[in-house]
This record gives sequence, C-alpha cells and structure tokens, in this order.
Amino acid sequence: MDKRKEANRLVKDRLLDALLDLAQGKDLSRVKVVELVERSGVARASFYRNFGSMEDVVGYGIDRMARLYHEGMPADAAPRSREAVLYRFRFYREHADIVLAFHRAHAGTTLLDVVTDCEISEGGDMPANSIARYELYYFAGAFYNMLVCWLEGGMRETPEAMADEFLRLAHGV
Repeated sequence: MDKRKEANRLVKDRLLDALLDLAQGKDLSRVKVVELVERSGVARASFYRNFGSMEDVVGYGIDRMARLYHEGMPADAAPRSREAVLYRFRFYREHADIVLAFHRAHAGTTLLDVVTDCEISEGGDMPANSIARYELYYFAGAFYNMLVCWLEGGMRETPEAMADEFLRLAHGV
C-alpha cells in the first residue's frame, strides 16, 4: 500500500476509534463532526477528505469489520459447522465494542445485513423460487439476536458454550 493510502487508512481508523469511544457515552446519531475530530486529533479537513458524513464513518466501520471477519474465517469450515459458529462468537466477542455501539445507535439492521451477507458468501444464496432460501435468513437473524443478547449480558458464557447452545437451538434439540 502506498504511503498516501496508508495515511488515509490511519486517519479513517482514528476517526472510527474516536466514534466508538464517543458512542460509549451517547447515541451515535448525536455525535457531531467537531466532537469527532477533536477526540480523534484529526483535522476537520481530513475528516471531509475521507468521509462525506458521520454515516460514512459507520459504514467504514462495518466494512472494516466484514473484511476482518472474512479474512479470519477458516477456509475449510463448513458454513454451519461448530468450527464456523465458534469462529463467529469469538470474532464478535473481539469486536464487541463496535457491534454494541452500532446496535445502541439503532444501526442493528445494518449489522444484521452484514451477518446475512456473511451467511450468503459462506453458504451461497438460495434461488428466489426455493422455499429453502428462508433458512439462510432464519439462521442469520437467530445468530444476530443471540449474539447481541450475549454481548449486552457481558459475555459471561464462553464462545464455546454459545456455539454449542446456538447449534442445539438451531437443530431443535
């Protein structure tokens, strides 16, 4: 990566980190650009060179999280295997701050879209005329809701226990 792109990525990461920090005390929709640049130590012009709006910062965070998710997913894990579900719980535990910040900012639908897109990329989308296509959305929605409940509850259970419980519920045991 060239120096300019790397510098822009660092600015974007600093702005995202500052946004997540500010989100600990207030709803993301109430964070102002002036607060964000002050907290991040980034010039206002740098904000506008990299982003058009606060929503773009949120989008960058979600895109970054999705990229990291795909980079870390074991290549040989079947989409609904214990290994894949365990990876998901471990990954989202590591990124709990961003998931919870976006959830609390009522950007949960966007995060659910990310989880669903991950399911589609891993398991393939179903044909529109197949009733089986609903399974993918069921799985993604159930996982997302269980994940948020676990994260908000302080992650008292291990990712292993969560993966086992999720699979138990998903299989109707």
